[in-house]
Amino acid sequence: MKATPSRDALYFRVSSDRQTTENQFDELLAVAHSTHRDWDGVRASLGHCILTETRTTRRGIVRTIYRVDPAIAEHLAKECIYVEQGRSSKRGAQKRPLFERMKRDASQGRFTRLLVWKVSRLGRDMREVIGTVYELADLGVTIVPVKSQTGPVNTAMGRLLWAIQAWYGEMENEERSENVRLGQARARAQGKEIGRPREVASDVEQRILGLRADGYGYKAISQATGVPRSTVRRVLKGAKNIQEIQPANPAVSIPADGGFVGCQK
Repeated sequence: MKATPSRDALYFRVSSDRQTTENQFDELLAVAHSTHRDWDGVRASLGHCILTETRTTRRGIVRTIYRVDPAIAEHLAKECIYVEQGRSSKRGAQKRPLFERMKRDASQGRFTRLLVWKVSRLGRDMREVIGTVYELADLGVTIVPVKSQTGPVNTAMGRLLWAIQAWYGEMENEERSENVRLGQARARAQGKEIGRPREVASDVEQRILGLRADGYGYKAISQATGVPRSTVRRVLKGAKNIQEIQPANPAVSIPADGGFVGCQK
């Protein structure tokens, strides 16, 4: 009697590098079993699933952003093809909804192999990765990272290889984070401004702080300066002397022409 071929599931985490993402698609599809699946159609859907946006920051820097089309991702997930937005895999699985959905589908026996590009696609926390491998193995699912050297988790050598790959992914992520922190510290020491740019000009920020100190509420300050109320809140929250500029009369309003109505200090 001919054995029933296994059904493959594919898990992708979209990278900030479009070429890396395309490589994931091509290499996993090349390994996937071709039984009763329209892989050409899947590849076409994967290509349309990634949307490209170009944004210019306030500093004039042009950035290309890739995001997942949620409607296409939902359609693919029904076929056990999971395309996750490229959040850091150091974050827990609870913040990766399609990762959790993949595990639920595994518990329902919807697939017997899970293809991923690298071990690091599963996570960068060694304990979480090993836990996922054992959890899926208990459900009869074999994880195949096509670019990482691993083995069956039910053998001593396989467990060793998985542990090494998971440890390497965690170490790589920690080194990257440490390099970022060192770079930020060096920039601060050189007097460079880092992080997100100011949302408002310095003179506008000073006017916001002054109006708040004079007793005006968020809505009144927003009307007077033309700055969204949410931005007013962030400016005040970030002020060092926020505790010293609480409003004396939040109900005071400021008309659009900038004149003041009501009591002033």
